[in-house]
Amino acid sequence: MFKMIRNLDTDLLRTFVAVVDQDGFAKAGNALGRSQSAVSMQMKRLEDVVGCALFRREGRRMRLTASGELLLGFARRIVRLNDQTLDVIRDSGVEGRVTLAVMGDYATHVLPGLLADFIDLNPNISIEVTTGMSAELITHLGEKYDIVLATQPQGVGGGIILRTEQTRWAFSDKHELPEASPVPLALLPPGNMFREWALKALGEAEVEWRAAFTSTSIATVEAAALAGIAVAVVKQGTATPGLRFLDRRHGLPDLPPSEIALHIAPGARSKAVQSLANFLIDRIKDDAGGRSI
Repeated sequence: MFKMIRNLDTDLLRTFVAVVDQDGFAKAGNALGRSQSAVSMQMKRLEDVVGCALFRREGRRMRLTASGELLLGFARRIVRLNDQTLDVIRDSGVEGRVTLAVMGDYATHVLPGLLADFIDLNPNISIEVTTGMSAELITHLGEKYDIVLATQPQGVGGGIILRTEQTRWAFSDKHELPEASPVPLALLPPGNMFREWALKALGEAEVEWRAAFTSTSIATVEAAALAGIAVAVVKQGTATPGLRFLDRRHGLPDLPPSEIALHIAPGARSKAVQSLANFLIDRIKDDAGGRSI
């Protein structure tokens, strides 16, 4: 007896993801070049395939059901894998060199595995990576670097926004916080955004501080915090294991969130550059699960 073949149509899944990302059927239709009724029909077909409702109405808005939220993660992965497969096949013969500049914490904690995967898929593309502070790296976009992966204030609008990172105070989880004022800080050099945010927040909160440790390396600054020398400012998503986050309960003011953005040099049109840029966008960009539509 033959088992019935079940199949999830990638086109239906792509439309489903668009409905979520575009906040509704009508906007998804505009983005995909289809009518709202066509999108609605596709979603009805998808519900028939999976055998359950994917949307529920709350007042004048449509929201994902629990099954819809569950499907969304799989849908993104299936669509992503579909696109990656086509990209790899089409670009399998691409050759070239790409200069990539990135802040130190992402170079250490995020990029190694991603670049290993990219090089496996694109063995004829060589990548030259430079690390440093975002503000400095951005000034050389197009001159020295084809791509810059940068940390920037939320809402500045530059580049392709990949994700939001919460900025946190951090200190060793194995050492007691210094009780005496002023607060010892481990800082990056003047001109660094996190340093400026930290000192501005402390000044507005009237918290006394002293620069106990300074380095041009994010990893070294975090190592100082890990050793119990001083309090550092870190991204929550890339903080070194062994650090604990501090907040108002510890007498420290809130810090603003930052954005991770990918900047491509205006003249960087080679297939090698575009291949790496698309790969990083796809792999780093946050999923928007759980959004209302």
